[in-house]
Amino acid sequence: MLIFGGGMSTGPSAEAAAREATAQARRSFGETTPKLALVFASMSYEDIASAARAVREVAGSDVQIVGGSSGACVLGPQGVAAHGVSVVLLGGDDLLVTARAIRVNGPELVEIVPATQEIARAADEAAKDGFEHHVCLVFAPAIDVDGEALVAAIRKGAGTRAQLAGGLIGNEMLPERQQVFFGDELHDDKVIVVGVFTRKPVGIAGRHGLRAVGPIRTVTRADGPVLYELDRRPAAAVWLEDARRAGATPPKEASDVAPFLAYHYQLGMADSPNSETQGAELVVRAPYRIQSDGSVTLSGSIGEGRRVRVMNASRKDLLRASTSAAADAVMRAGGHVAGALVLACSARFVALGDEFTEETALIHHRVAAPIGGACVYGEIAKSERDVDAFFNTTVVVVAFGA
Repeated sequence: MLIFGGGMSTGPSAEAAAREATAQARRSFGETTPKLALVFASMSYEDIASAARAVREVAGSDVQIVGGSSGACVLGPQGVAAHGVSVVLLGGDDLLVTARAIRVNGPELVEIVPATQEIARAADEAAKDGFEHHVCLVFAPAIDVDGEALVAAIRKGAGTRAQLAGGLIGNEMLPERQQVFFGDELHDDKVIVVGVFTRKPVGIAGRHGLRAVGPIRTVTRADGPVLYELDRRPAAAVWLEDARRAGATPPKEASDVAPFLAYHYQLGMADSPNSETQGAELVVRAPYRIQSDGSVTLSGSIGEGRRVRVMNASRKDLLRASTSAAADAVMRAGGHVAGALVLACSARFVALGDEFTEETALIHHRVAAPIGGACVYGEIAKSERDVDAFFNTTVVVVAFGA
């Protein structure tokens, strides 16, 4: 049996909120001790460093704690809170867990490969005992990590059998101070990888609902996550031109332009394996910042020669996508789930406004089990059948089969 518990609290301190959220999640366990705690907390808590220790005191001394600061909100069975703590607890006889914290030494993230290889070997051993399903949960500070390089390193070490889920951790819509939990500590320079091995299937699905609203452009100059030129012109100028033609009214303040595009007019990869010509959504990239030379720093690498299009979505499209993600995750988990981890892009929180609570309610209804999670700045989702793994403006649902 796999046990899933979710809790959320808006308590006056991180310690108090963590205790309350963990106690809520702990009710699903009875006398069973949880094995894994996924903890997401608002950085605006002055005592956020106390959150993990408070979780351990309630959940049990042996629980593995991972997670991080929330990007725009935390969520749980009760709904959504812009400020608070969310705790997901996992345990039971049908679950094994192993975790690694890897210090980031360079943009290629090659140091992640050996750690994920260790997890892959542990997955092979677990499979011999009937734990045939392998998921890597991944959490990393957003701004200092190239999302595409991150998933490439994880995939290289974890192998083809592993499904992936996770996110680039945020900080309440701010481009700084993102931190991850590992054990009782917060870190701003480490990537957290958790091997989750289960007897029952785990369903993973990510959807965004965006549609192409701009013409096809070609990346004519790029270096890693920095996009310099589209069609041999400064990337920001072309991006804004296409957004305006699609009906956008960008803000006048230069510092507000990148967030505006990230929330409403992202860039879709028109030549990705999951292309619209195949009936699937385009992989989306969002801007982190725009430089004075017109270059744009993205959330993940982009190669020269790629074809891209400006994207946009109505609120109806976004909500339809979240329902689809939940339905697909439940189906892939076998149709009946113990609970679901939900990781939604912070851009969805802004784009949907008051209707973001409807998104989580739709997911909760479709999952028909406890949920928990947070907003993040970049989303990781790869099921056994997927090609791409890193996304933006996406909601990811990780459903644990019951």
